[in-house]
Amino acid sequence: MVEKTINLNQQLNDIEQLFASGHIKKAQKDLRKLNSLFPRGKPIPSRFRHKFQRLNFTAKEYDDWAEFATSDKRSELINTVNGLANQKLEPRKLANQINSLQKQWQNLDQHGKTASKEKWAIFKEACEKAWAPCKNYFNELESNKEQNKTKKLNLLRDMDVFPEGKTAESITVIQIVNFLKGIHDKWKLFSPVPDGDFQDLNKSFKDSRNKINQLLEEVEKFNKGKKEEIISEVKSLSKDDIDASVMRIRELQDIWRTLGPAGKKLDPQVNENFTNVCDELLKIKDKELDESRGIMESIIKDLRDKVIAPGEAEQKFVELENLQGTNEEKKFKKAIRDFAMLQKNEKAQEKLKSYQELFEQLIENGSAKVSKELIPDFINGEPKESMDLNEASIRFQMFAGLDPIGPKEMVSRVKFEELKNRFTEKSIDMNEKLKEHFTNLVYSKGIANKKESVEVKKAMIRALKKVEQLLP
Repeated sequence: MVEKTINLNQQLNDIEQLFASGHIKKAQKDLRKLNSLFPRGKPIPSRFRHKFQRLNFTAKEYDDWAEFATSDKRSELINTVNGLANQKLEPRKLANQINSLQKQWQNLDQHGKTASKEKWAIFKEACEKAWAPCKNYFNELESNKEQNKTKKLNLLRDMDVFPEGKTAESITVIQIVNFLKGIHDKWKLFSPVPDGDFQDLNKSFKDSRNKINQLLEEVEKFNKGKKEEIISEVKSLSKDDIDASVMRIRELQDIWRTLGPAGKKLDPQVNENFTNVCDELLKIKDKELDESRGIMESIIKDLRDKVIAPGEAEQKFVELENLQGTNEEKKFKKAIRDFAMLQKNEKAQEKLKSYQELFEQLIENGSAKVSKELIPDFINGEPKESMDLNEASIRFQMFAGLDPIGPKEMVSRVKFEELKNRFTEKSIDMNEKLKEHFTNLVYSKGIANKKESVEVKKAMIRALKKVEQLLP
């Protein structure tokens, strides 16, 4: 029983959060599902009855506003469709216009209350009338589908004859890959095709491609064999006559670079094996390598201790010529990347701290006493009218997707206004909105509610972390 109560409480909290963050449709759907668990004769637990009533009232309020916000827009869409006949657009553009208007209608249904049957019938009839000039165009398009089918059949024939007479010794991986890429690009270009032929053509394409892939695998196996022969030769080189062995390794490295890949899975391992067997002899020749490693470790330590800058560290590493192209170079580059990431994180924490200090001074002392050094550079002017600090705080919290803390009457009013805006705004530039909220906060008037100031401060910092990625 306790587990069910906890689960019900969690579901109610989740729905409340969905409403607060603007996921209205999802919240209403989940609430209806939860209401269905308590039909007549099965009372809602008394401790949750008030929250149920409040959420159901919120859902109805959203429905009423959704209908109000979208009614004029639907009428506008109907008028726009009716006006398409006078524009004399070419068929493709006309079809795109009709499709765009239909998507806008569907979007209104998804984000607000569904249109009435009468209004939907009017819109549908207008779309069908506007569509009439497109019929001939799309009949011609069907003819093009047949032409595309013929072109794809020709591509299939090219694919079927490609492997004939070719062996692993006579063709390279890159030649096969380029052929497949060219075929694939053309295959996508010759679209659409008749619906009835779509699946059969794609199946034939896969079958023909598989035959070419078999040839590709044979070439990759051939390359693998050649590479393994070179690895075996390196292993047989003498450690006594190290100069001659190193000279032969350099020759084999040149040959290795001319060989094609041995496949995505095998090639990395084969290449690594070759590097390892070569390094075993090359390290004997280059006794200075250990000393260079020590110097490199010293450079990395100085970098981490911030004794030298990344640019200086990289310059010092370049001077270690015998480490270029080795695993040590990879290790050094990783150290540079790790240091850059550490600096980035430190700067992010420092930036976040300065914003937190700004909010603390706003809530505790009001905007007039905020240190000028804490005001962000992107605030480049005062708003036309100063906003109350409590209201600016509530709006910023809602912008961050939180259920705002502040004077109750003001919270209700702001929620109501923000709800109305959500149904009327077409698109939102989040960065511009962030600047707007910060401007309203920095130039706000009045002070925060003293009774709630501690909780408001915590809420503002939570909101700040929610929008951290937007902060410049």
